[in-house]
Amino acid sequence: MTLKDIFDPIDGELEVFKKKFKEQLTSKIKIVDTIAQYVVKSRGKNLRPMLVLLCSKLCDGTVTERSYRAAITIELVHSATLVHDDVVDGADMRRGMPSINAIWKNKMAVLMGDYLLANALISIVDIKSFDAMMLLSNATKRASQGELLQIDKSRKLDIDEETYIQIVSDKTGALIAAACELGAITTTENMEDRKALKEFGENIGIAFQIKDDLFDFEGVQTIIGKTKGRDLKEQKITLPLIHAFSKAPRAESKRVLKMIKNDVSRSDVKHIIAFTETHGGLEYAKKRLKDYSDRAIANLSHFKDSKAKEGLKNFVQFNMERNK
Repeated sequence: MTLKDIFDPIDGELEVFKKKFKEQLTSKIKIVDTIAQYVVKSRGKNLRPMLVLLCSKLCDGTVTERSYRAAITIELVHSATLVHDDVVDGADMRRGMPSINAIWKNKMAVLMGDYLLANALISIVDIKSFDAMMLLSNATKRASQGELLQIDKSRKLDIDEETYIQIVSDKTGALIAAACELGAITTTENMEDRKALKEFGENIGIAFQIKDDLFDFEGVQTIIGKTKGRDLKEQKITLPLIHAFSKAPRAESKRVLKMIKNDVSRSDVKHIIAFTETHGGLEYAKKRLKDYSDRAIANLSHFKDSKAKEGLKNFVQFNMERNK
């Protein structure tokens, strides 16, 4: 499964989106424009805008100007959260390129994140929909809450599966669900369509984050641009390790927790990954990944068959198979 299989139904519309997104970030102030164009250059796979456009086509068969505004809005909010995340995490790389805070330092990065959010507010107003504004506001609020809860749990190292699902549902699922529901809002007034796409987005959002978290245990840095064990070094306890803790002897779990509380070394990372695999953490996380993926596919049964529907189903499969 490739990105082309997902993008194919909206190939032309995606090119229009890219042009409009670049225009949205143009500024007469040189330093703002320089950093903004760096944001455009360093963006990822356009997955969230792709979801907006595919869901628009799924509901009405067309992509409207309001759909493009929604796609731009979602990508602006997502880009802003990544810029702020890199400051919070002290990250100097993003998608294989130096992060904004690494080049222009933290103050400029924080302000650039604010600039992106301000642009998102302008873009969502252009849709002229109170529902769209409320949806985006709530999604952004949830994303912030999810990140704050994760930081709090990282300090205390007391997280169970229910709390983990709450965190990933908020920090990742909320914005992906908003992308899907905005696709419906901009093309139809059918509330059943909106509900089905919101639930699809929530489920694929959780699946997406579980897949990302598995990379910390199985990933190869040259492929995904993420150091193996980075989450462990940042004291982020994710689903594979949560499950392993629930199955391992208490004394063994305490030894692993002690490693995580201190500076995690390379040998510690190897030990923790082996511990997680031994106690079924990786296998369990993959099972939950499939569970949420299956739920997402089921949400699409509400819609008649179309190229857009096939694209969304391909996205679910792509997420399960991706290596970055």
